[in-house]
Amino acid sequence: MNENIVIKTSKWTEQDIKTLFGEEDVSFVQADDIPDLLVKLGIFKSKSQARRANRIGDIPTGFTDGFKASKKHRLWIWNPS
Repeated sequence: MNENIVIKTSKWTEQDIKTLFGEEDVSFVQADDIPDLLVKLGIFKSKSQARRANRIGDIPTGFTDGFKASKKHRLWIWNPS
């Protein structure tokens, strides 16, 4: 499963969304770090489970192309600074 993600609390514009994702579906998520993001998306049941799978750290700034969240999930993340 592939998903387009925009970090809700970052400074993005509607034009950013149109330019990056076009007409594709986009999920707006408020998350503090990678484990928190993956739990909120339902990919892992808990932050500790995400950390055990080595999904750790801050959400990268800018556009992240094809982040491998799990074996079945790839994410395209927009998190402007």
